[in-house]
Amino acid sequence: MNVPHAAATPYPAFTLLSFDSRGEPRDRRDLLAGLVEAVRRDDEPITDVFVFSHGWLNDRSQALESYHAWVRVMTEYYLVRQAEIRRRRPGFRPLLIGVHWPSAPWEDQRTLSSIEQRVAFYTELIGDPSAADELWPLLLRAEATPDPDVLSRADEARLNRLDERSGLRADKVGAAPGDDRESFDAARIFADFKTFWRGAGAGPLRSLLAPLWVTGFWKMKRRALDVGSTGVHRLLRTLQEADREKRVRFHLIGHSFGGIVCASALQGPPDGGPPLAPVHSLTLLQGALSLWSFAGVIPDSGRSGYFHPITKGELVAGPVITTRSRHDLALRWFFRAAAKAGHDNRLGRSTRRLPRYGAAGSYGLAGLGDRAVDLTARPGQLRYRIEPGRCHNVEGSDVIVGGLSLNGAHSNLVHPELAGLVWEAATSSPDRS
Repeated sequence: MNVPHAAATPYPAFTLLSFDSRGEPRDRRDLLAGLVEAVRRDDEPITDVFVFSHGWLNDRSQALESYHAWVRVMTEYYLVRQAEIRRRRPGFRPLLIGVHWPSAPWEDQRTLSSIEQRVAFYTELIGDPSAADELWPLLLRAEATPDPDVLSRADEARLNRLDERSGLRADKVGAAPGDDRESFDAARIFADFKTFWRGAGAGPLRSLLAPLWVTGFWKMKRRALDVGSTGVHRLLRTLQEADREKRVRFHLIGHSFGGIVCASALQGPPDGGPPLAPVHSLTLLQGALSLWSFAGVIPDSGRSGYFHPITKGELVAGPVITTRSRHDLALRWFFRAAAKAGHDNRLGRSTRRLPRYGAAGSYGLAGLGDRAVDLTARPGQLRYRIEPGRCHNVEGSDVIVGGLSLNGAHSNLVHPELAGLVWEAATSSPDRS
């Protein structure tokens, strides 16, 4: 459903915009032109633009399905509180935009059925044509013995070489997404994967590919950074420039890697350039970015979080929202895989020492001092006290629940309680301090 003009009906219009892995648009130019026209219209003017970004494992059809589910639950919430929302936002008229980008960190066995297709997929993911030579024997062995008792020296060497060819660095906490990890160790990752997921009660394991998945996970973090800081950043700048009367509020909502897309779209390209005007709200649903991303100083490191310029430059006029859940085993394990065995990976001297490598979707955003506020989302809760200029770390373990697969609770987000967070953030008063 690609309709560039929003309507005041219970089901607002929705536009899907697609980008390639470098952040280049894949759509017809008139699609963006229609959005610009909608923002510029003086009759029935747009008041709020919502930009959504999905996380991992979404092709175009899955992205549409996810966004339609979100539009539905947000609309149902709106119908319950329509009068109050319109009192807060007189003339409220939204424009909804979903971002699609290639976000698969590992192969989808439903669509990539042959070994040739899977080798091609991972070769493209690694970004080095010579990776195919390592992938053929590895994937053939994984097909025959997906969960070996031990990792052979030959496979360990292949997995380490594949990570080297990925172009990812080991620049530790505070580095750009994708490089914010310790050195790669295939044998340690393999052993930890078996221990963690068997301890969690997961079903059949494909442990041989676990180190390759970790490389893929960090490659997707880098891709999310690239897509956000180029294509989605340009999209936001174009729409802000179209808002000549400065009457439109912009809201960014990202799930998983989509949190990196949204944060990097707001911060802009690494080489700088003029910043965007502040958006009104930023919501990170089970964000697959470091818990230290926005910190001014990361304890025991002397470094700032990569996205600290967002808070330092006050690029969010209203609230920042994060959700976290103890049932999101995927984030817990993949960030655990970034650490190095034998090191003390806890930071700070407080009684609640936080890990060096952990996701916002597991711990919220840390290192923000009194700007951070802890909230809890309980089943049936639709109202929250949201304060402008603050980061609200929302404990959502009673709402965000799920199974024991690598996805599990990570994508279980279509709930009115979470829609309520987005609406409360969107309709809150701006920070006037």
